[in-house]
Amino acid sequence: MSKLTQKDFQDISWFDLESWAGSRIVSRGKSYQRSKHVRDLAITESGELIAWVKGSTTYATKISLDKGELSSTCICPYSHACKHAVAVILEYLDCIENGRNVLKAGKDDERLLMLVKRKSEYYEDDDALYDDGSEDNDDIIAKQSKTSTMPGLDDYLGQKSKEDMLSLINVIITRHPEIREELNYKVQIERCNPSSLVKTVEREILKASSEPGWRNYWKHTGYTPDYSRVRAGLQKLLDEGHADKVIRLGEKLFSTGITQIEQSHDEGETAQEIADSLKIVFKALGECSLNSVDKMEMAVDFRLRDEYDLCYGLEVFWKQRFSKKDWGSLADRLFSCLGDTKYERQEDSFSRNYRRDRLTDEIIRALENAGRQDEVLSLCMQEAEKTGSYERLVKRLRKAGLTEEAEEWIRKGITATCNKWAGIASTLKKELLDIRRLKKDWLYVAALHADEFFDRPSLSAFEELRKASEKAKVWLPVREVVLNFLETGKNPYKNPSDWPLPDTQIEKPDISRLKNVPHTDVLIEIAIHEKRVNDVLKWFDLHKQRQKYWGGEGLKDDVATAVAGEYPDKAIGIWKELAENQIATTNVAAYSVGAGYLRKAQKILKQNGREDEWDAYLQGLKETNRRKPRLIEILNALSEKPIIRGRF
Repeated sequence: MSKLTQKDFQDISWFDLESWAGSRIVSRGKSYQRSKHVRDLAITESGELIAWVKGSTTYATKISLDKGELSSTCICPYSHACKHAVAVILEYLDCIENGRNVLKAGKDDERLLMLVKRKSEYYEDDDALYDDGSEDNDDIIAKQSKTSTMPGLDDYLGQKSKEDMLSLINVIITRHPEIREELNYKVQIERCNPSSLVKTVEREILKASSEPGWRNYWKHTGYTPDYSRVRAGLQKLLDEGHADKVIRLGEKLFSTGITQIEQSHDEGETAQEIADSLKIVFKALGECSLNSVDKMEMAVDFRLRDEYDLCYGLEVFWKQRFSKKDWGSLADRLFSCLGDTKYERQEDSFSRNYRRDRLTDEIIRALENAGRQDEVLSLCMQEAEKTGSYERLVKRLRKAGLTEEAEEWIRKGITATCNKWAGIASTLKKELLDIRRLKKDWLYVAALHADEFFDRPSLSAFEELRKASEKAKVWLPVREVVLNFLETGKNPYKNPSDWPLPDTQIEKPDISRLKNVPHTDVLIEIAIHEKRVNDVLKWFDLHKQRQKYWGGEGLKDDVATAVAGEYPDKAIGIWKELAENQIATTNVAAYSVGAGYLRKAQKILKQNGREDEWDAYLQGLKETNRRKPRLIEILNALSEKPIIRGRF
C-alpha cells in the first residue's frame, strides 16, 4: 500500500492509486467513473467518501484516508480496493477540479448501515464475477436459475386435484414433445421384461454414442451426449437381479464409448457421461455369476483398455476381499497374456512398451496380493531390458535394501536409454543422486551435478554443483574449472589432474556439441548471483555484441537491477531501452510492461536527486506519443503529482 504524505484526497496521484489497487483495477475504475456509474457522492463527518456505484446491481462504497493510507469497504464481493472504490475517488477529484459541490452524509445514511451489516445477498456480485474471471457465463446463469423462484407455485399446485394435475400434465407434454418422450421412456423401462429392456438399453447406447461431443467455449455453444437413459436402464436391470445382462451391455457401452471419446472435442464432458454409466456396470461385476478369478480378469481387462480414465468406478469392485489363491490364479493368467502379447505392425515402440508395462504392473499387484513377492524382482528385471522400465526395477531394489544392485541397474539403464529415451536416463540419474546423498558421498554427488552442468549449463545447475562441492570441500577448484569451461569451452574431463571430482562411471555428456563459447548468458547470471558487478557488465557488453538481434528482456532487466547501485546510468539506460521497445508497439499490455521498466528507472533517478531529469524525460515520452491515449494514461500513472493538477 502506498504511504501518502498528505492528509487530503486532493493530493492523491495516479502512482498512489496504482500502488494501492493495481493498474488493472484502476483502469476499470476509470471506465466506471467516465461512464457516470458513481451516484450521490457524499462526504461523512469524519472525512470519508461514500457513494452508490452502479454495476450489474448498485453497490454502496466507502473510502477512507487515515494517516496517509487509503482503505475502502464495498458491498461487492471484492470488498477492498475494488474498481468501485477507485471510481468514487476519481469522481470526488473530478468534482473538486470542476468546482462541483459534494454533499454531506448524515450519520443515518442508508449506505453506512448497509456497509456495517454487509448483508449476505450483496455477495452475489455477477458483475465482479464477470470481471475477475472466477466464473464463466454458464456458471452464472446456472447459479441464477438455482436461486430464482416462482412465488406461489407450490401453493398453486398443492391446491390442484388429481384430475386437474393430469390435465395440466397432458397440456405440458402436448406442447413439449421432449418431455413426453422422456416420460414414455420411464414408463417403458418400468413395464419391459428383461429381454426387451436389454434391447431398449442397447438402442439407447447406440443412440447416445452416435454423435461426438464438442464445445466452443468462445461462443458458449456445444453438445454433450446424454447417457441418462442408459443409466436408468442399466440400474433397472441391476435392481431386478440381472447383473449378467448389465455386464454384456457394459462391454458394448465401453467399446462404443471409447470410439465416441476419440472423436469428441470437449473438456471431458463426454468421457464423464460414459464413466458415470460404467459405475453401474462395475457394481454389477461384483454381483454377476462369474467366479472370482473371471471377475478379476475382466476388471483388469477393462482397466488395461482404458486410456481416458473411464474406470475409476472400478475401485468399488476391488474393495471386495479375494483370497491369495484367487490372486495367484489371476497372476498366472496375466503371465500367460504377457507371453502371448501381440502388437500392431504400425504401433511405435513407446506405445508397445507402455501397454506391456501396464500389464506388468497388474501382474505385480496380483503377485504381491498372492504372497509371491519373490517373483516380482525377477519379473521387473526381465521387463526392464524389454521395455526400458528401469525406474520401476530400481525403486523395488531400493525398497528391498539392495542398493548395490540398484546402482548396477541404474548404470545399465542409463547406457541403454540415454540416446533413445533421455527422460528415462534423467530419472535414473536422479535415483543414483538420491542413493549417494543418503550415503553422504558428497564427492560423487558433486560429480553427478557437474555432469548435469556441463551438459546443460545454467545458474540452477551451477548452484546445485556449488552446494554439493562445498559439502565435499572442493568448491574453489571446481568453480575455477567450471568458469573456465564457460569462458573457453575447455573440456575438464580431458585433464583429470585439474579436476578434483571422481568419475561417475556413467556415460559423459557430449560437451563438444556446445559451440556457443563463451556462454555469456550463463556467465552473466552467475556474476549477478555472486554480485560481481563489473563482470556482469563485462559479459553483458560481449553478449550484446554477439547477439545483435537478441531480445532477452528478462536478462537485461536482471542486469539493470544488479548494476543499479554502482552504475545507475547503465541501469537507467537499459530500462529506458526496454520501456521504449514496449512503447513502440500498439499493444496496451506492452504499454503496462514498459511502464514497469520506467518505474524502476524513476526510482533510481529519485534516489540520486534527479527528479527534474525524470520529469523532463516523462514529458518527452508524452509529447512523442500524444496520439496513444491509453499510453498517456499509463504514463500519467507514473507521475507522483496530484491527479487533479497532473493531467496531460
